[in-house]
Amino acid sequence: MTPTDADELCRTDAERACLAALRDGAGGVGSPMELHCVRQFVLCERLAGDRAFDRELLLCACWLHDAGLSTASDAPYVTEGALLVERVLEPFGWPAERLQRCMDACEQHHAPRSRMAMGLEVELVRRSDLIDVSAGIVAFGLERRWIRSLFARFPRTGFYPALAGLVVEELRTRPRSLWGVFVAPRRTLARQGGSTASR
Repeated sequence: MTPTDADELCRTDAERACLAALRDGAGGVGSPMELHCVRQFVLCERLAGDRAFDRELLLCACWLHDAGLSTASDAPYVTEGALLVERVLEPFGWPAERLQRCMDACEQHHAPRSRMAMGLEVELVRRSDLIDVSAGIVAFGLERRWIRSLFARFPRTGFYPALAGLVVEELRTRPRSLWGVFVAPRRTLARQGGSTASR
């Protein structure tokens, strides 16, 4: 069944919690950023092809990969997104390895090189984000006609102005963090015994 909106994509409480967290910081139901995340998840499914993936993990990562943009911090926004994943999903008792993969998917989604070694879901989030942000100019082998039909079903209206506003705010408030977003994203580790580490 083809989803018609963000709520219809959600099947689990964890997915709904992540969507609620996105809406809290990104302008509410049906915002341009929410539709970006919907397009991104549909792109992920298409990119995966016949390969098995963790659907819940992937959808949670799609909902929260940009959520760190609305967090006031000196840290790279992708790191704030990873930390938000940890906070939102803590009540659901995910195993540490699974939680780490979801955090990695958020923190590494602008990495300049493949992140397949961190898991399929991490690389799918990276590729799908680039496809959507580039308006399909980068396609990673997907048919452009199919990409255009996705954009027609989940319109991109207002996406670039919203994105531009967020980028301007990033440049104004934490310009030094951009290295950690686009060039050398760090890896924030899930808490082990109550503290979050990074390397």
